[in-house]
Amino acid sequence: MLTAGLLVPLLGTATACTASDPDPQGTPKAAATSSPSTSPASPKAGASSSPASDQAPPAASEEQDGAGQSPQPAPVPTFNETEQRFLEGKVPEGMDPNAVLQVGQERCELLLTAKSADPEAVISELITSPLAETSEAITVLCTDLLPELEAAALGFPDGEFAVAEAAPQAEKPSIAAGTYRPYTVTEGCTISVFTASGATIGEYDGTVPVTIGADAARVESSQCYSWLRV
Repeated sequence: MLTAGLLVPLLGTATACTASDPDPQGTPKAAATSSPSTSPASPKAGASSSPASDQAPPAASEEQDGAGQSPQPAPVPTFNETEQRFLEGKVPEGMDPNAVLQVGQERCELLLTAKSADPEAVISELITSPLAETSEAITVLCTDLLPELEAAALGFPDGEFAVAEAAPQAEKPSIAAGTYRPYTVTEGCTISVFTASGATIGEYDGTVPVTIGADAARVESSQCYSWLRV
């Protein structure tokens, strides 16, 4: 009886202990319920990918736009009748005709500006610098300078010339008999006139016009630069 009386309190104590002790499998269940705290990460991954998907269509449309474009041909230059006449035979293959035309136009502009200040300066320039390109520009692009070009053909620069026809730029340069004066009187200017035998007809310093007569055969000019027909 004593043993049974002792067992009853012990069983009650054991039962109470068993009821108060936590289930040994409770902790894993609690850990399982805490797993949803990691679930918000998945929406972030989805949010970060959406801008990339939004930007993809414009890139594709840009590629399509670029693929649809074709290179445009260079515009064909147009010239009026006068410009076409000037360019005829002057444009090498592969060269821009506008560049050739511009050179001629610039020469005209320079000479026209000089003419407005001193027409004889233009004549002197054409005598001392007888460029074929300048003559061609005048005869086609700036015909207002034709009187100066014609006057320059009758004058002559420094050098030695036969007295015959006016051809100062020929292989054997010559000038016509007549009266001449220098464009400007410069220090050291001298002109000598000779007969066919080599005798000196006269020597002059350019301070007064010089007449070259029919008896003259040769003329030499030095440091006078340009002589204009009077």
